[in-house]
Amino acid sequence: MSQKPSRRGATRQSIKATKHNWPTRPSFNIGQYLRQHQGTLTESFMRLVNYPLATVMTVMVIAIALSLPGGLYVVLKNVQSVTDNWEQQSVITLYLFPQVDDTKALALSHRLSARADVASVDYVSKEEGLRYFERSSGYEQVLSSLPENPLPIVLKVVPKEAVNLQSLSDLQTLRDQLAAQSGVEYAELDAQWLQRLANILSFGQRFVYALSILLVVAVLLIVGNTIRMAVESRRDEVLVMKLVGATDSYIRRPFLYMGFWFGILGGFFATVCILLLSWWVSAPAERLIELYHGGFQLQTFNAGEIVLCLTISSLIGTLGAWIAVNRHITHIELQ
Repeated sequence: MSQKPSRRGATRQSIKATKHNWPTRPSFNIGQYLRQHQGTLTESFMRLVNYPLATVMTVMVIAIALSLPGGLYVVLKNVQSVTDNWEQQSVITLYLFPQVDDTKALALSHRLSARADVASVDYVSKEEGLRYFERSSGYEQVLSSLPENPLPIVLKVVPKEAVNLQSLSDLQTLRDQLAAQSGVEYAELDAQWLQRLANILSFGQRFVYALSILLVVAVLLIVGNTIRMAVESRRDEVLVMKLVGATDSYIRRPFLYMGFWFGILGGFFATVCILLLSWWVSAPAERLIELYHGGFQLQTFNAGEIVLCLTISSLIGTLGAWIAVNRHITHIELQ
């Protein structure tokens, strides 16, 4: 009598044998992964080449938008270079109280001359100040009719440090210290022109930053709109890829590389425009600056700044593409 087959479930041995027959997950191949990205990068570039007119128009709009803040940055860079090397001797003028006599004023002058940060002190008495004022104003008869000399004793302190944008704060600190001396009514630093220049440069830097942010947003919108149109033109292709099970990251990849190419090409042509413009204006700018300051050479983008410009432009293009394609691919679904 034959035995009936057992109806019990699978044994441990059968389960163990079945596990050995399951397909193993393929290991990650970095070489194949890089070749896929290289192929997608080349394919996205050839798609741009196949539409030269639209590509050139988009790239040039991006280049113009990026060249504006880049050009203003070069202008501020040259102005900063001129002012950094533009040194001249500054004078801190101390006006003493009217009741301070010559003995106390001379003692104060000697104390200030002994300071390590003071080069010299010029003593101007009341009589010398009155004579200078008479010569410069032309009111000799009016001033001679005054009952007493109204001018105070003046000390002209020459600091050892020349005035420029870097030393301006130190000279202002020295002026405050001298103004706190006994007998000094008012201290004046003849560097108001430099303070105005520093404020203008600070305003210019903030203006460049604000303009750069606005133009970066404009580039994001340009790239995003271009990528959106590219996604719509390849809608059927995206549907087929979703039908065969392609992931969103795989579908997104060629559009991201397209945004990368828009960004880096726009940054390249923006850099070329800035370099050509700097070369064009270098000769008249140097002749103009030589009238005020010798030995000036116009500066433009260096190698590090060129690499930084291309990196930022490529990141902006990739970010704009990512925002656009991530939004529109999710709206393309299988019916």
